[in-house]
Amino acid sequence: MATIRAFRGIRYNQMKVTIANVVAPPYDVITAEQQNGYYDKDPFNVVRLILGREENRYGAAAKTYDEWQKNDALLRDLTPSIYPLVQTFKDAVGKEIRRKGFIALCRLEEFEKKIVLPHEKTLSKAKEDRFKLFKATQSNFSQVFSLYSDAEKQIDHYLDPVHSTYPVIDVEFEGVRNQLWQLSEASSIDGIAKLMEPKQVLIADGHHRYETGLAYRDLMKSQNLNHTGNELYNYIMMFFTNLDDEGLVIFPTHRVIHSLRTYDGAKLVTTLQQHFDVQIYPTPQMMTDAMKRHTKFSYGFVSSHSTKYFVASLKDESTLPVLVRDELPGEVKGLDVVLLHNYILRDLLGISQEAQEKKLNIHYLQSVHQSVDEVASGASQIAFFINPTKIEQVRAVCKSGNTMPQKSTFFFPKLISGLVLNKMAE
Repeated sequence: MATIRAFRGIRYNQMKVTIANVVAPPYDVITAEQQNGYYDKDPFNVVRLILGREENRYGAAAKTYDEWQKNDALLRDLTPSIYPLVQTFKDAVGKEIRRKGFIALCRLEEFEKKIVLPHEKTLSKAKEDRFKLFKATQSNFSQVFSLYSDAEKQIDHYLDPVHSTYPVIDVEFEGVRNQLWQLSEASSIDGIAKLMEPKQVLIADGHHRYETGLAYRDLMKSQNLNHTGNELYNYIMMFFTNLDDEGLVIFPTHRVIHSLRTYDGAKLVTTLQQHFDVQIYPTPQMMTDAMKRHTKFSYGFVSSHSTKYFVASLKDESTLPVLVRDELPGEVKGLDVVLLHNYILRDLLGISQEAQEKKLNIHYLQSVHQSVDEVASGASQIAFFINPTKIEQVRAVCKSGNTMPQKSTFFFPKLISGLVLNKMAE
């Protein structure tokens, strides 16, 4: 079902650049201040391609991309390859974790075919931005992050021997060590491709880039009278990791609420107590510890009306159909984020579905302390903290053909940009 292929990746020439100075986070998490910082850090930083600050950022990216290839700052590999990647990091308690996977091309398939499956909704604005960049550069610079299931870890038999050799890139970025190898052996590439063929691919992160890839493919197909289906624009660059890999970690993404016309924190607590057991704690650590003792439907929150920390846990799961009145399949209705968004945020706080999707009263943070500080400073009115979505929940929602609310998952660490780039047109 899933068709993957090797490709001639474009990588930085490490005789000309220091790789640690030219990589960057994904474009959609870079702030304006960080953008300026990466511009100043190195004239070859990949931010100039993925998130330029020029008035015509797309034309500027295309020009810069072309110049870097002409002056050999970027070199294209001569042999089609798959690129094994290992990211090593530490969890909250200091335990070292290694997430293994590989970068390859994946044939673009409509979601209806059930070969490549999404798990989150997307918004059109981000897709329009990436589409303009694809058209200008005829390349994609960042990987879609995807998952496959391989409980027996058969693909690891091809990847593990590579890990004992010297990587082509070894760079630490924001506390994460990224090691990239180039695997060009035809028998190994064929073996991995054959093992992937019957599998479904679940998009973990990069839904916008994938859907942009579909739109770009359709555009190129319409302009090519000799279209065969084998052109590079029929594929998109992906990082694949095993759902059964011990290093696959999902972190929570918290909701920070602001700019509500009327907000009464004390009234909210009283209303929640009708269906939730609400406990009060003196510290954020005690709050998060209390949340973790519940497997489902438990939310921490800090409110502008109090200096305390609250945990609201659903008293009786049988009340879920009453609280979440939407017609949703069981796999979706059983998610913590759905009860939070559809009942607490929408019905109790009055933030409509449209307002949520447009982020009019809500933004998302990974840091508990940063969220707490926003409320304490008066910049926001309330912050909700959730437990991470479970891997099996992601799998169940994807296979059911449904999607989760935005920011339901945060697969840590993010893939950095600048390790390997991909031409989508010769």
